[in-house]
Amino acid sequence: MKTVIAAALGECVHVAGVSNFLRLAELAGWRTEFLGPAVPVDEVLKAAQKAAQTISPEDLLVSVSYRLTPETGERLLGQFAEEFSSLHEAGVRFAFAGPPPVAERVEQIGFFEKIFNGSETPEQVLA
Repeated sequence: MKTVIAAALGECVHVAGVSNFLRLAELAGWRTEFLGPAVPVDEVLKAAQKAAQTISPEDLLVSVSYRLTPETGERLLGQFAEEFSSLHEAGVRFAFAGPPPVAERVEQIGFFEKIFNGSETPEQVLA
């Protein structure tokens, strides 16, 4: 079954957007797992590796958000991309959500399949 694992990354505790995203994913038929606010990269990695053992990599989406400073977000998401490179190469999909200044910096990393900056309608997110 298609599964999305989601978390607010690092020291970020803003989870309203993550909750809305997971609600939309459930409406689209995905199984969801919310890891919570302020989740360290290694905890997200462990959850993703565990899920990848039981489902096909292309049926797994790892979605993270970060709503704090763009500079810190860029460093954190760069670290995230490095640590998740083997899962990315295996076909696991990745999405990011954050405010426009953070989303712009994360886009430059070139790791995430989809980047949301909060301007999308529910229909655009579902697509």
